[in-house]
Amino acid sequence: MWQVARVRCRFGIVALSAVMAGPTFAADRYTLDWAHSAPVFEFKHLGLTTQTGRFDKAAGVVVLDLRARKGSVTYEVETASLNMGFGTETPDSPGYRLFDVTRFSKVTFKSTKLIFDDGNRVIAADGQLTMLGVTRPLTVTVTGFKCSVNQMNRKMMCAGDVTATIMRSQFGMVGYIPGISDEIKVSVPVEAYKD
Repeated sequence: MWQVARVRCRFGIVALSAVMAGPTFAADRYTLDWAHSAPVFEFKHLGLTTQTGRFDKAAGVVVLDLRARKGSVTYEVETASLNMGFGTETPDSPGYRLFDVTRFSKVTFKSTKLIFDDGNRVIAADGQLTMLGVTRPLTVTVTGFKCSVNQMNRKMMCAGDVTATIMRSQFGMVGYIPGISDEIKVSVPVEAYKD
């Protein structure tokens, strides 16, 4: 009899704890809209002018739990989609050689640490950037972060502008330095829709 009472008591405590804990909220998953999320980079040419290029194909997933202030990002760029304007789109162009496109088909960024401000907006992400087979830590800055319903297609989306600065030599990309600067600034407008 005493054993039955003790089991019932334990069951009651567990049930009460579950009720007091309240509902649990799963993180939401968002898939990148690559048509509106093309990464752009800029560099100094001959120390004189600022030149730009971009990649036309990217894919990514953002997992976001705003209540818990947690999330993750996986972002991939197809290096063969490099676009630097007329005359630079061929596989034997300097840009394709720098990215060694035939050996390294993707540049990736992965983060499991999103940083939030007091308004519960994502303002940065600590992660790992992999390029040319080399992986190094990278913190990216996020501005204008917002989640809302897109008024055109009525789908829930999260968006923001992501920026970072890298030294390409740290990834073994040393060709054409200093004619093409070591420092590269990267800008990614991110628009991602809830799955």
